[in-house]
Amino acid sequence: MSLAELRRALARSGLNLALPLPAADYDRSVSADWQTARVAPEVRSILVVGNGGRGFWDCFRRSPEASLRRDPLDRYTERVLREVAASQDPPARIALYTDHRGGTYLPMVALARRAGFGSPGRVGVLIHPEYGPWLALRGLLYLGDNLPYAEPAPFDPCTGCPAPCETACRGGVVSTAGVDTDGCFRTKLLDSTCRSRCDARSACVVAPEHAYSPDQMAYHQRVRWRPSTLRHATRVLVKGLVER
Repeated sequence: MSLAELRRALARSGLNLALPLPAADYDRSVSADWQTARVAPEVRSILVVGNGGRGFWDCFRRSPEASLRRDPLDRYTERVLREVAASQDPPARIALYTDHRGGTYLPMVALARRAGFGSPGRVGVLIHPEYGPWLALRGLLYLGDNLPYAEPAPFDPCTGCPAPCETACRGGVVSTAGVDTDGCFRTKLLDSTCRSRCDARSACVVAPEHAYSPDQMAYHQRVRWRPSTLRHATRVLVKGLVER
């Protein structure tokens, strides 16, 4: 299946961003446990898969996974990737952004940046030339074919920007250095508004026409209370008290 055919197959389910990465470039970006020699020795190209704008959410809401209580969006993504992977000859391997090997996760942002998804922005996510901050990284397809790869064009959306994201951030945690992730999570815990929307992200001047719908934004912003989340919440709240 050609790159164009792969992209069309993924886009039908809302995964409208897919860029290839040579296996050698991938291997230089990941830990030993994620090297192609361990994951898929026959692989020649990795397809970094994500979505931009609202289309993926619309496809997901029409899917059977939308009614599931636990991780519905990730389970929808996994099904779509597995279906596309199974259409390859031989079938491709997949990895989700949530997967880990040897206790390490895939460096999805680094891989996506190398593939050409965009550049890091002040708001803590990659800024895509077309979709701005309204994109998400979903997973990888490990392919046996050499897909055409083009070096990403330079893209610097934040230099010279008046940075309305900084003043819009309710926690004041956005700066030229990026986002204070602990401060961001602490603000989300203490300010219920930040559990349903991100004012800083919404203030980005790049591609506001692709902003998530309110329900899509609320889904991504909500806190998912699990044991690891409780431990993290305790740590950042205590850290905030110490720093006062």
